[in-house]
Amino acid sequence: MTRVLSGMNTLEQVEDNAGTFLRFEPITAEEQKVIGQVTEIIERNTPIPCTGCAYCTHGCPKNIAIPQYFALYNNISRTTGSFSSQTSYYNNTALKHGKASDCVGCGQCEKACPQHLPIREHLKEVAAKFEAGSSFPTRR
Repeated sequence: MTRVLSGMNTLEQVEDNAGTFLRFEPITAEEQKVIGQVTEIIERNTPIPCTGCAYCTHGCPKNIAIPQYFALYNNISRTTGSFSSQTSYYNNTALKHGKASDCVGCGQCEKACPQHLPIREHLKEVAAKFEAGSSFPTRR
């Protein structure tokens, strides 16, 4: 049995979602292979496998924007884009949130993480990448 959870607010959305399975065809072995290859590429190019759920941020004593910082770190790792624009975004986020290096190591974030990520270690990596040699403006 297959179940799909989908947010719906109107009857039209319910009908559209139900219609998805009227002519349901499982994916082929070849499609499954392609999906596996794509998954492998994404995983290989995503050093921090954070889903962005933000459970880790609730109760952080330093109000660190953990998912945002992890996304920036992953973006830098995946692209040849502008490091300066990513650093600017990091600096702007740090105006309202704690920097990655502000982590006090309490571990509350790791207890809340459904992915069981070593968040404290990843925050050190983020700090090394974005804070090395930069001067941060004072938080508001």
